[in-house]
Amino acid sequence: MKRFSFKVLYVFATVFVLLSGCQNNQFVGNDIYIKYGDGTENVGAIIEKVSNSKIYFGHQSVGKNILSGIQHWEEKTGLNLKKVESKDFSSVKNIPLVHFRIGSNRDPHSKIDEFVKLVDQIPAEGNPLAFFKFCYVDINENTNVDLLFEYYKEKMLYLKETYPHISFVVWTVPVTGIQKGPKALVKKMLGREHTGRTDNVVRNHFNTRIRDELSGIFPVFDLAGIESSSPEGLPVTYSLKGSDYSCMPDYYTYDLGHLNDFGAKTLSYNLLAFLAEKFK
Repeated sequence: MKRFSFKVLYVFATVFVLLSGCQNNQFVGNDIYIKYGDGTENVGAIIEKVSNSKIYFGHQSVGKNILSGIQHWEEKTGLNLKKVESKDFSSVKNIPLVHFRIGSNRDPHSKIDEFVKLVDQIPAEGNPLAFFKFCYVDINENTNVDLLFEYYKEKMLYLKETYPHISFVVWTVPVTGIQKGPKALVKKMLGREHTGRTDNVVRNHFNTRIRDELSGIFPVFDLAGIESSSPEGLPVTYSLKGSDYSCMPDYYTYDLGHLNDFGAKTLSYNLLAFLAEKFK
């Protein structure tokens, strides 16, 4: 009887791991998902276009992942996109990409507020473009996402009206992978949600509001849409209580949240192509 129970548990665990969403450890392809651009333009030409721009980018750790992905494309093409980390914008006027750490993780309001303050320091010349991104840890199941979105929307509209010489971009919030394996199985058996499932529901809601309400006002860089698409362009989702939600597959991440080399390469290519479109 004990042996039979162990077999049943083993089969259940195996089926659960195979059927749970956002997993694909076997993916080894070199092609990347292309959301922006048509995929035919030489990466070097894209970097050259972006090199003629003025970009101000606020971020935290996933932003660093994306910047490391840009370095991959620099090494591949032999071209260098000059970039520097600084909040002293007056001293870096001739650098195409200025990036800076912004706010505190798990405090999205601090990122909004600091970005608003820093924008006032951006030099007027060069048709600058400015944006910042939230981190996945900024939004979880306990976030009052509608209040946060309204605050974010109010501040971004204020910036657009106050600084008409600056082009502002909004980003969707990163989604994460879904916890799996023995820990996830134990939580499932105990009736508890495993890591990522309920948090991603809230992130999906925030991102839906960005796409629905801000895309006609600001350019939207759909980071979450890229993270939750396979290289073939198929949506990657999981089901919870009868609804499907976007999440990040294993082959883009090393810890369910941050980007691995393949994820960084994918996100950074799309960001470069997106920016190149803005600076035609």
